Amino acid sequence: MNSEMHANGHLTAVGWTTCGLYFIAAAAAWHAAVISRGHAPAGAARIWAWLGVLLAALGVNKVIDAQTLLIEAGRRLARKENVYKYHRGLERLFFGVLALILVTLLATWIFRRRGRVANFIRGLPGLAAGCGLILIYILLRAASIEHIDAWMGVNFEAIPFLWLLEAGGLGLIIVNAAVQKR
Repeated sequence: MNSEMHANGHLTAVGWTTCGLYFIAAAAAWHAAVISRGHAPAGAARIWAWLGVLLAALGVNKVIDAQTLLIEAGRRLARKENVYKYHRGLERLFFGVLALILVTLLATWIFRRRGRVANFIRGLPGLAAGCGLILIYILLRAASIEHIDAWMGVNFEAIPFLWLLEAGGLGLIIVNAAVQKR
């Protein structure tokens, strides 16, 4: 897959820059977790720490491109099982079921912790916005990888500077981590 991030299976300059931003954001989040212990609203340190873990994992994924490896493994299995001719339908089904499961889990988690989530958004709106931008980018990329965008009559890969959603979200996280009070 070729995009502004990857060309012939390798990261481009934009991809490496974004990967670096993920690791900077992860380090900044861990630093914010340490300095916010005992001083910030309840649970803020835990949010920062878990966000750091998630950002580091996304940074590693930027390099290894795990979703593409998983898709290729699925295609090999489909060819082996002689069901590849149905691969577009299977991709839509897989994407739909996965999206439904993730949305259900996220909605349940938010509903059960709605007070904490509201406090998080009110207390750290820039951080919440940064996380939201990254989530939107991930959803658009997932839809593009699974050709859901083409099925909808849109080409998300053709949107110029789509990577700015991801980089902008990371920038917001880094800035919010940097201004965390001691």
